[in-house]
Amino acid sequence: MRLLQTEITPLINDFMHVDMRSQPFLASPYHSQPSFHAHPELELVFVLEGFGKRIIGNKVEMFESGDMVFIGSYVPHIWLSDAAFYEENSNLQSKVIVTYFNPKMFQQFFESMKEFDSIREMIQQASKGIKILGETRNIIADKLMALSTKTGFEKVEGLLQIMHLISISEEKTFIVNSDLTTIEATDSDRLIEVIKFLKENLHEHISLKQIASVACMKEQSFCRYFKNRTKKSFSQYLEDLRMEHARKLLLEKDQSISDIAYACGYSSSSHFCKVFKDHNNQSPYQYKISIRKGLVA
Repeated sequence: MRLLQTEITPLINDFMHVDMRSQPFLASPYHSQPSFHAHPELELVFVLEGFGKRIIGNKVEMFESGDMVFIGSYVPHIWLSDAAFYEENSNLQSKVIVTYFNPKMFQQFFESMKEFDSIREMIQQASKGIKILGETRNIIADKLMALSTKTGFEKVEGLLQIMHLISISEEKTFIVNSDLTTIEATDSDRLIEVIKFLKENLHEHISLKQIASVACMKEQSFCRYFKNRTKKSFSQYLEDLRMEHARKLLLEKDQSISDIAYACGYSSSSHFCKVFKDHNNQSPYQYKISIRKGLVA
């Protein structure tokens, strides 16, 4: 099976994300089709409804509703719904909560505070895949449901509580009983390289020809590929990135509107203001005033 080496953080534009999915069959919104893949982000998967086969490292097992697994960085994995989910007129549903977080988010705490020793050890053990069982699973399931509506500090606090519960619980088993043999990636994720390039060069003019060359693809093929993966055209995705960056600059920097326009890749501040207003229902100046008055979160 071919292994795709990818990342999640550039796709979600955050170091932590709780994803509640309800689908006819299990599928990641970050892949055009189910793929055996690995990424640096830690991943906690809880299956609310569904059954099928999961592969973690070199271990193949069946899964069903109630399955809860914590996976370490760069551990190859895939969940595959049973063939019954793909049948025509099937009424079966797959429901799952997937939580991603980048370990860099807590790296300094984990390395410098002894209070995090048990969590740090648990994260290292997650290279074998940890199946969570019994009452611990039920408690974590309730916390995951609550976590999906949390933001800011409450979200981070909730995640730390979940990791602490996993670290101290005896209701868990390792999926891979020995150290995971390194599986060489046979594919790199072109989309990750594209998104990283876009974020690093938002202040520049980026042409379709230029970005297609980053993906080592022809322009027409790249457009199909990009929309299939992101569900947006390249131009729309780039515009959304620039608007997100503009809001961040308006929030964090004391710069003129024209300087922010240029920093976001717009040579005309009037065009920037028009696009910004289309996205946010107010001008950059109005947005900035709203921030100062505390009207915008």
